Amino acid sequence: NKPWKKLKSMVHWSPFVVSFKKRYPWVQLAGHAGNFKAGDYGRILKKFCPREQQCLERLMRDSLRPHVPTYFGLAQRDGERYNQMEDLLASFETPSIMDCKMGVRTYLEEELEQARQRPRLRCDMYEKMVAVEPGAPTPEEHAQRAVLKPRYMQWRESLSSTATLGFRIEGIKKADGTCSTNFKKTRLPEQVVQALGDFVDGDRTIL
Repeated sequence: NKPWKKLKSMVHWSPFVVSFKKRYPWVQLAGHAGNFKAGDYGRILKKFCPREQQCLERLMRDSLRPHVPTYFGLAQRDGERYNQMEDLLASFETPSIMDCKMGVRTYLEEELEQARQRPRLRCDMYEKMVAVEPGAPTPEEHAQRAVLKPRYMQWRESLSSTATLGFRIEGIKKADGTCSTNFKKTRLPEQVVQALGDFVDGDRTIL
């Protein structure tokens, strides 16, 4: 009986034709731009991926269901297909948000295999690498000002806490409006603990 669901029910059964959509600043701390859209009635649209759809459907039958967004199936918007799920922030006014990427590896084996079969030097990934750690590229990579995708992905994993702790912090937006995505080199346990403490303003009950 979340307040949002009560309100949705009230609007739905109103004798008047009411179009209600919660208005709050859209926040995407990480991920590929354009993958998400705000939906109606406290829902969120994420660009369709069949594997993700399969995962979301299985979660609805899993013991984890109380802890994950409700999945509402597919939706069409502007000729595109989206997975439609509950927006867990819909009932909050000024939420503090931390985006974490889970897992000890964040890319697929087939991505590596495709990159090996069709190796292509990536200037954009070289630039990202140099921006974070100027000494990371080899002399050869510096000379060609480009790196291969597998090389970049493996370097990116080793830089953060992904490989050692099984997750990494991607970004934080606090209720006061401050936002930070400067966590690419947050790797040591004490650095992660510090970031978590800062996120909750030292409130050990929340922590």
